[in-house]
Order: sequence, then structure tokens, then C-alpha cells
Amino acid sequence: MSTPNEFAGLSAKELSAMIAEERAKLRDMNLKLSVGQLRAVRTVRGTKKRIARLETQRSAITSL
Repeated sequence: MSTPNEFAGLSAKELSAMIAEERAKLRDMNLKLSVGQLRAVRTVRGTKKRIARLETQRSAITSL
């Protein structure tokens, strides 16, 4: 689980790369979920929250 200050020292470029990776994971999880291969459904929620935290941090950096 990520903490709010975990992404504090990262640049906007690094955050964008991390968001892209997390979105790719989410697409993969959704595919596995639809096929019935994903057992830990809660990981989808955690990944969505992590993406939201990353996007919030990125928008805070770019608005400065």
C-alpha cells in the first residue's frame, strides 16, 4: 500500500511513467477478471487508488 508522501520527491515525467505502468497493470487485471483468471479482485481497487494518488501528485506538481 502506498502512502501519500511516497511520491513527493518524483518529477512529473517520472509520475507520468508510473501512471502508464499502473494503467497497463489495470488493463491486464481487467482482462483477467473478465476471463475469470483473477482471484484477488481487491487488487483492482488498490491499483485504481494508486493511479489516483499518482495523478493527484502530478497535478500538484504541474500547477505550481
